[in-house]
Amino acid sequence: MILARAFAAAILLIPAAAAAQDRSGGAWGPPAVDYRADMVFTDDRGRSRTARLYYTANRQRLEFKSGKQIVAMIFDRRGGQAIQLLLSQRGWRPVVATAPQYNFGLSDPASKREKLGEETLAGLAVTKYRVSSRSAAGDRFSGLAWATEHRIVVKMAGTVARGAQEQPLTLELQNLKIGPVDPALFTVPAGYRKLPPMRN
Repeated sequence: MILARAFAAAILLIPAAAAAQDRSGGAWGPPAVDYRADMVFTDDRGRSRTARLYYTANRQRLEFKSGKQIVAMIFDRRGGQAIQLLLSQRGWRPVVATAPQYNFGLSDPASKREKLGEETLAGLAVTKYRVSSRSAAGDRFSGLAWATEHRIVVKMAGTVARGAQEQPLTLELQNLKIGPVDPALFTVPAGYRKLPPMRN
């Protein structure tokens, strides 16, 4: 199911460093402010999955449910490190993770973006774009995106494709709060035990 694969791809959220250009000539790239929000992925059948994102330029934390486990992935972009926390087990392990992309490669210079106009979405002033992008994992997105002046993409609505498979999908941020993120969220809590490496 593409929704599950798209969600799995989205748990790797360190944005690409390079900025892109939209047709209006404005710079595009990773979000320019710290924030936290719930990311809700919904397919055309109304099935959804949610992950909580804590975002800073250099570090991100994503919490989500995997089976019966509550998992948090912590990425340190500057240090090139990633940590998996198993919150239910109070355990942690380092994991191998390359610098992934953000929002199906929308921040990548190769993505295409056409500015459609200014709108208000969930009380936020946003710019609406028609977009087309491709992630390093091979997922292709085409549709619409709404972003704030700080480049926070608060909604994407369109189609995600991998190979010959396509899936209508909406990604929306809920409970968005812009501002400093507690640095403790990017560290291993006291009392957590180190777990064996993940099996390939």
